[in-house]
Amino acid sequence: MFSGIPISEFVDIILSGNKGDEAMYYLLHHRLNHQLREQYDVYNLYDDFEDIVEDYFLYLREGKEGKNRHPYQSLRHIKKKESFETWLTNTFRNYLSNRSEAEKHVSYKELDDRTTSQEQISPKNDEEKLAIASQLIAYAHQVLYPRSRFIFLRSLLTMLNKQRAISDKEMAEALGMTHIAYRVTVHRMKYNLTKFYKRLQHGEHLNLNEEHRQMASAINDDFTNLYPILFNYYMRCIDTLKTSIAVKNLRQQYLDERGFEVHEQDSFITHLSITTFWNKLNLQFLSL
Repeated sequence: MFSGIPISEFVDIILSGNKGDEAMYYLLHHRLNHQLREQYDVYNLYDDFEDIVEDYFLYLREGKEGKNRHPYQSLRHIKKKESFETWLTNTFRNYLSNRSEAEKHVSYKELDDRTTSQEQISPKNDEEKLAIASQLIAYAHQVLYPRSRFIFLRSLLTMLNKQRAISDKEMAEALGMTHIAYRVTVHRMKYNLTKFYKRLQHGEHLNLNEEHRQMASAINDDFTNLYPILFNYYMRCIDTLKTSIAVKNLRQQYLDERGFEVHEQDSFITHLSITTFWNKLNLQFLSL
């Protein structure tokens, strides 16, 4: 779609909004991938190249700490569109430099040794794991936007009972999103979950409202019923989504596959152990 277009024309394409995500994704992951790789190789960063480029994509789209009022806001200040390629590569170099400076060139073995003995608190038993997981799930449900909340709940239910995973393409279509926008949403959701988790690791209590304090308590007090608890929130979440009928079809598909009716909460308990659930939670959401 974009292969024959001069890079100078991408500024207007990206800012137009219609194919902006796809255009930027194409530039970073295809057209300029080699140049970005060369710059990445200069720095001794912990994260691999593809993750860094994904983060850079999100940085350009959302701004530092997600503060952009409009997607790709910084592109509006580019005066010479013919210099867009140079702007992208220079901005990437600065991004890498700042990231490297933040890591302070300390090996991650040293960091792991320090955090183990100092401020981070790793849960030692099932009780502590469940306490953190229940707060994390409740807080994520409280603060995530509806689409992210839907994706999060659907992923948890899939993880709990081996529900058939929906492809990214199906999920994007059901939510009325482009495939790239869906991937950005998932990446940002995982990024936020990792931040929430680190706050809990440092002993901080997340600021839950009354509804979500009750949600956290319900999960913590009755883990065997985690599946029906989350399923009810999932069903309510669907009703908040102002998207196509495809989301409703996902609901019916879920019921058909599980043979699980909403009012039969006690008939489908959580069979995973707390430790297994904790490990799956970390693997799926907290590995950024």
